[in-house]
Amino acid sequence: MFIDSSFHQFTDDEIDKAPILDGVYGLYDRSDVIYFGKGEGENGIRNRLERHKAGYEGTCTQKATSFNYETCFNPSQREAELLNEYKKLYGKLPRCNDITPSYSNF
Repeated sequence: MFIDSSFHQFTDDEIDKAPILDGVYGLYDRSDVIYFGKGEGENGIRNRLERHKAGYEGTCTQKATSFNYETCFNPSQREAELLNEYKKLYGKLPRCNDITPSYSNF
């Protein structure tokens, strides 16, 4: 199951409300998933979202319009589940994950 939480606009004000905890997040262009990622330790969910918004993770994710997230104890495993589920449904990864070399094994 994809991330089942409310959506937030991909703005600095909304990102500032995201938790500084371990977990996963989805980035969206309107209603289309464009990226699933994880935040762990010092790079918790909020920090990772800030990096995407600032363009440090590339221009693909910087163009997101909304995001959602869930906290969890094993973000790496949950991220892999999200990517595998998406690929099973659509035959490919979300467009911004697809250009990230570290996800080429999915």
